[in-house]
Amino acid sequence: MRSIVNSSWKAAGIVVFLLALWMLTGLFSSASVNDEAADNEAQNSMMTVEVDVTKTKRMARKLDLQGQLDPIRQVLIQAQTSGEVLEIIKPKGSRVSAGEALVKLDEGGRGNSLTEAQAAVKTAQIEQRAAQTMQRQKLQSRLQLEQAEAVLEAARARLATVELDIKHTTISAAFAGVINKLPVERGTFVDRGDVIAELVDDSAFKVSAFVPQQSLSQLQLGQKITVNLITGESLSGELSFIGSVADTQTRSFAVEALVENQSGNIAAGVSATLSIPVQEVKATFITPATLSLGTDGELGVKTLDEQYRVVFYPIELVSATLEGAWVTGIPNASRIITLGQGFVNTGEQVRVQIAGDS
Repeated sequence: MRSIVNSSWKAAGIVVFLLALWMLTGLFSSASVNDEAADNEAQNSMMTVEVDVTKTKRMARKLDLQGQLDPIRQVLIQAQTSGEVLEIIKPKGSRVSAGEALVKLDEGGRGNSLTEAQAAVKTAQIEQRAAQTMQRQKLQSRLQLEQAEAVLEAARARLATVELDIKHTTISAAFAGVINKLPVERGTFVDRGDVIAELVDDSAFKVSAFVPQQSLSQLQLGQKITVNLITGESLSGELSFIGSVADTQTRSFAVEALVENQSGNIAAGVSATLSIPVQEVKATFITPATLSLGTDGELGVKTLDEQYRVVFYPIELVSATLEGAWVTGIPNASRIITLGQGFVNTGEQVRVQIAGDS
């Protein structure tokens, strides 16, 4: 009888143990399910963003200054004698060589004056030689010889003046260039000092601009530069002048650069951007769509760290194109957010999709 009772108690104990084990298993399973559900809910609440891995490139930071092309030489050619315009040898717009005749004035009575001056020189030469002979023979004083020599010099000076005046009736180009203006016509009477033509030397250009005082120390004479014209062309040259006194109003300094016009097709006066490389930096190319604003309003981009949390990097512009911009401030191989950056905040953990992956 006792053995039957003991067997019953053992059986009951095993049943209780199994029941407790089942209940505990249910509790653990429920807790595990709840944890998994919480994790899934947290995952589902994360924003999915698209990223692209960036690459830095060494490039020159440039200082861009606004200016314009000025001809290296531009002069107003003035008449050095008076007279009527007899002939327009080279019309406006002509390209001329140095010394080439542009306009011819009427000589008028200068031919007669030349003949008279030449005759006066011959007469003075004869009298001077005669005075020398008589002075050697002690038939004339030294003073009389000196007077004859003075008359000869005066006659020669008069002849030179007439010849120069006749030479000035042909107005020539002081240097090679283009006739930009020609304000006279055939039959126009001009006086000494009147403008006959404007001559422009367009073989090279002087680009003038102003540089901020904080950037002045980065410039030096002979520094290579690039000039980008509003018409789309680019010219190469070097800095030829750096001002030593600041403008009183803007506190900026005048700078000039020389560029060659090898094709001869560039016109003076065109607006230009003087681009001066001042520093080599590591830059990253980004598109405007990736830009964001920081908490202080600074411009930058949002990237992800190793835990897929959002990190904001302020940037500084190096150069810009129609496709995007080269900037500094982004570490190499950063995972920059290219889609969804406007919906996530710094420090927030996100899910990632690589740009280009479906």
